[in-house]
Amino acid sequence: MVVRFCWCVRFLGKASSGLKKLESMRFRNEQPGEYRQGAATDFRSRRSSMSLLYVFAASAIEGEPVRRMASATDSNSILRCGVNDVVLITTGMGPRNAKDHVAAALNGSPSALLARRPDAVLVIGLCGGLTDSLSEGRVVAYTGCGFTDGVRPILSCSDTIMDSVTACLSASGIACDRVTGITSPRIATTPAEKLALAKQGADVVDMESYVILEAAANAGVPAAVLRVVADSRARVLPDLNRALNEHGGLDGRKALLVALGSPLRTARLIAANRRAMRALTKALEIVVKAPCFA
Repeated sequence: MVVRFCWCVRFLGKASSGLKKLESMRFRNEQPGEYRQGAATDFRSRRSSMSLLYVFAASAIEGEPVRRMASATDSNSILRCGVNDVVLITTGMGPRNAKDHVAAALNGSPSALLARRPDAVLVIGLCGGLTDSLSEGRVVAYTGCGFTDGVRPILSCSDTIMDSVTACLSASGIACDRVTGITSPRIATTPAEKLALAKQGADVVDMESYVILEAAANAGVPAAVLRVVADSRARVLPDLNRALNEHGGLDGRKALLVALGSPLRTARLIAANRRAMRALTKALEIVVKAPCFA
């Protein structure tokens, strides 16, 4: 039987918050896949030395570190982070949501976002560990990513970008493991389910990376994935598969019922996610500002 389980770590925030549906957790009231429109003439006037980077995050919380570090620009669609111009795109959780929104960003007409195609794509967020060697809080860079159906080919990430990313992190004292990822529409909640994914050749699992890498490859844009392990192979998660909706995201009411049925596991998952987000924030503060994407 094809393994179709996956990690999910979108439970960030207080346990008393009602465990809001991932798609509703927007920063500044943004919706999945929403990006503010900017003036093409303003963008064309930017210095040619600035790289244009599209950053994809499943949730606003995972993308918030990028938004916080950005300085104001003369275009309301672009964030300036160090030497890079950044468009931050929130896709929503799961491969179906990610596919819809990355297609709009990369395959639409240039005027849909900006007057220039991106120099690179960076996928960011949290992931689940599938091997004992990857502890919670480890920063990982993908060398490639597969899909749980076992049919689609492994997609490679840009070696040039990841060499630059890992070098920048190392120079700042942050270790970064190179791993093979796997994307799945479902949640691996037990060590046995995670072991089954590991047997497919993966070190970590997420719910969006493959379809974003696929769209970037089709558009001819180099891409990379930078994530942090939020739950280890040994951690047992609440069975959030029971709360998935038809689009692959979380139904808030059903998720609350799952959380109430597993309060201790839910509280531990929230704490682990917070620790992982702190590690992700530190890594992004270095990478997104650096000249890694030219």
